[in-house]
Amino acid sequence: MLIRDKMTKNVITINVSDTLAKAEKLMQGYNIHHLPVLSGNKLSGLLSASNIERFKQDHNEEITQNTTVKDVLPPNQRVTTIMPDVSIEQAVMLLQNNKIGSLPVLEDGKIIGIITLTDVLNTFIDLLWTKKSRITVELGPEPGLIADIASVIGSFNVSILRIVMFPRPDQANCETLISLDTDDVKPIIEKLQQKGYEIRDYS
Repeated sequence: MLIRDKMTKNVITINVSDTLAKAEKLMQGYNIHHLPVLSGNKLSGLLSASNIERFKQDHNEEITQNTTVKDVLPPNQRVTTIMPDVSIEQAVMLLQNNKIGSLPVLEDGKIIGIITLTDVLNTFIDLLWTKKSRITVELGPEPGLIADIASVIGSFNVSILRIVMFPRPDQANCETLISLDTDDVKPIIEKLQQKGYEIRDYS
């Protein structure tokens, strides 16, 4: 899954010479917490709601409203960015390792999107959540187990919607979440249990 597929494409930006009053209005109007800051067409910084709040703590409202964005950005700010054709997993690592909430997406030196922690969480929710049924099966490292389970599910003329595997950190086994296009998962569970599979959870 690529950044290009999950990023916000209509990016709300602000210019270095714009005021904090405008920045606050944009953040409130679009319900966002980060604004990429442009100098011309070039990304020169990233303004966060917390940047503004910290500035407001030491200055009155009039000064705050008329201060320009460039005067509030952290000095020598280095903005962590990402390219559109890399995996969502790389975005997760960058967000986590840098303890940041968003990544501007650059292509040919221009900003074409932004991906936030909320975007990443929504992606994983899409992977895990289903309106239909799901089962979680404990699987060992032996080859062919997924194919065997798929064969059992197919024998009930049920389609698999998605499979997500969660390795257990303390052993070679993993919990495998299987989303199914059916409203009655119990016959499948019974058959899998007869074959010796451990069902950890179902809904």
